[in-house]
Amino acid sequence: MRTKVIVNPDSKPLRIRDHLRPALHLLRHHGFHLSVSFTKGPGEVLPITRRALEQGYETIVVAGGDGTTNEAINGLFGTGVPLGILPFGGSNVLARELRIPLHPVEAARVLGQKRLRKIDLGSVQGRYFSMMASCGYDAYAVSRTDGRIKKVLHRYAYIWAGLKDFVLYKPTEIEIDVDDGHFRDAGTFVVVGNAHLYGGSHEVTPFAEIDDGFLDVCIYQGKYQFGLARFAIGVLSKQHLNMRNVKYYRARKVRLSATKPTLLQVDGDVLGELPMTVEIVPGALDVFC
Repeated sequence: MRTKVIVNPDSKPLRIRDHLRPALHLLRHHGFHLSVSFTKGPGEVLPITRRALEQGYETIVVAGGDGTTNEAINGLFGTGVPLGILPFGGSNVLARELRIPLHPVEAARVLGQKRLRKIDLGSVQGRYFSMMASCGYDAYAVSRTDGRIKKVLHRYAYIWAGLKDFVLYKPTEIEIDVDDGHFRDAGTFVVVGNAHLYGGSHEVTPFAEIDDGFLDVCIYQGKYQFGLARFAIGVLSKQHLNMRNVKYYRARKVRLSATKPTLLQVDGDVLGELPMTVEIVPGALDVFC
């Protein structure tokens, strides 16, 4: 099986130094014929993936974090070529969701069993995601995250950015149209989840399944920072769905709009400003897990 391995050396350099070589050795032992490419900066995974597909590679394996994986997913969509994951990132949310071991060598052992699972993807403006799209405070925090700090703090860089600018943040009202008017609602923070995990091991959309053909929509309707902090505590304690100003829907299509500039992020990267439409693409990708 001709396999292109794409390594993001910025994910966690020490883990890559210690565990990449034995993980690749194990993949070769299981019959994967490897060609390894190292990225030199953001945005390189997508073109590497596309070139590998043009060259006839039968599998793409990413050694990195969720951002690396998301780029590869966007190159693989619609090709039928499966994805393998060696988790080297800070959060590794997709690996957690699929119960892929977080130790790269153990993940390689699972990959070597060559078991495939078909998963859904979300789609926004031609961009595909495996985990979630959201708008409101977290998209604002992502936009304020310094790339240099992210290299050091990894997923905690988002928390730092969020806390640092919390007082300056002004919530905007977001209008939500579910399945072409089947439901209409509004809120100030919206998560459209394809997976139940968020930012690591937290569960904003706890009933989401990555292969059920639906998106789960969690809407926080409070308008002040103090309430947003209470919502965050509710998420941490798994009690947020019991709050009066939280709504929850399941949908195949969600249109999000706002009268003021409001950012939307997908899988940890800012995509742009509303309005945008999020849709589910059932069974869009095969993943080794």
